[in-house]
Amino acid sequence: MAVVIKGLDSLMAKLDSMGGDVLNALEKAVFTTSLKAQADARANAPVDTGALKSSISMDVKKSSSKVEGSVYTNNPYSVYQELGTINMPAHPYMMPAINANRNTFESTARNELQKAIRKKGG
Repeated sequence: MAVVIKGLDSLMAKLDSMGGDVLNALEKAVFTTSLKAQADARANAPVDTGALKSSISMDVKKSSSKVEGSVYTNNPYSVYQELGTINMPAHPYMMPAINANRNTFESTARNELQKAIRKKGG
């Protein structure tokens, strides 16, 4: 499941023209949001042996034009816990973490961008 924010290209161009390091500011916001989503997914994960909970990871990748954050697990039974099966009810942990952090990125990005622009101007 990916969360995509449309219109960031034009916003980044406008912010770059104002000064400040927009991509680094967004990287900080993506990192903070991904870390919080990872913590929430771990807190929501069902626990039997603890393998699922401990397998939930996060990663942030930055290129010259974008920043991507991922919260994921490659545990083989993770999807069955999240979605359930014919014999087992769902125990969602990833989607609640994503939904709980939809506004985290927006507020964190706004704060980081303001800091970057102030730093450039000051």
